Amino acid sequence: MAEAALNVALVGCGIFGQIHAATYAQFEHSRLVAVCDIDAERANATAAKYRCRACTSVAEIAADPAIQAVSVATPDFAHRDVCVALARAGKHLLIEKPLATTVEDGRAICAAVGKAGVLGMVDFHNRWHPAIVPIKQRLERGEMGRPQMLYARLSDRIEVATEWFGWSGRSGPEWFLGAHLADLACHLFGAYPVRVFAEGRKEVLASRGIGCYDSVQMHLSFAEGFATLETSWIVPRSWPTLVDFVVSLQATGGRADMDMSRQGTTIADGGGYAVPMLWGKEPVDADNFGFLSLPIRRFVRAVLAGAESPMPLSDGLKNVQILAAVQASLAGGGVIEVDYTSA
Repeated sequence: MAEAALNVALVGCGIFGQIHAATYAQFEHSRLVAVCDIDAERANATAAKYRCRACTSVAEIAADPAIQAVSVATPDFAHRDVCVALARAGKHLLIEKPLATTVEDGRAICAAVGKAGVLGMVDFHNRWHPAIVPIKQRLERGEMGRPQMLYARLSDRIEVATEWFGWSGRSGPEWFLGAHLADLACHLFGAYPVRVFAEGRKEVLASRGIGCYDSVQMHLSFAEGFATLETSWIVPRSWPTLVDFVVSLQATGGRADMDMSRQGTTIADGGGYAVPMLWGKEPVDADNFGFLSLPIRRFVRAVLAGAESPMPLSDGLKNVQILAAVQASLAGGGVIEVDYTSA
């Protein structure tokens, strides 16, 4: 007897959309039915690669009764309308982080998913990072005591903001990368911050016509402990790693330091000096994305089993509320109490 497979579509065929497409196409419990992107050429290329249907209309995905679930990997600011339409059509949703870039949009998505009774999940994939998992496990077993102080930095080389996306000015490192940092802090502390303070600078990217922050530092205060989180979109091109990612956790009974930028391999040749991203996207196979595929597979399994969401939208909404408080602080509001009102 053949094992059950979930019929899935993808909306947004960009960089992370390709990870979703590859995972669904390879996973034995999913079947990639269609891909959608406003760029017809990109949608067609992705569909040809994974032998599925291409379209440029979310309405076409929503209207297809054969499609049971959809990954939404559109730009950060463009989630609301897509997710609400798909939820109303009865599609289960896996949404790339951040859930939204305004609290209002985040609430609208949560409301639509709740009313439709479908499964909603936010892809905070660093919860599956092989360097993070053992730290979380030790904290849960009480081997390190309680988290007390966290420092984490997640930044990208400047070409991510200047060349990869045409919409960088409508997001920023605090949304694109800071969403990961805030979730990581909450994940390790097992709690949500009560207040935040943030500072940021707009200079380098603004001079290139990109109206977002170059760099942002966030201070999150928890009931027991605190976290300093830093993110930047102007790491120079000469930096050997595309992603700069380090974490240091001081707990009451232990300490953990993780440099997740340098992953055991360095290469120097005529093209320069590089550090391959081994843990996230294995270079052995172009379609093998390492741990980045794990939450996508968990989503499929949860839908097929009728189980609860592995990363519920409520986590995504709290993440947006934290970052909205960061925005308020950046705008000159000083220390901001985080409002976790759900509606």
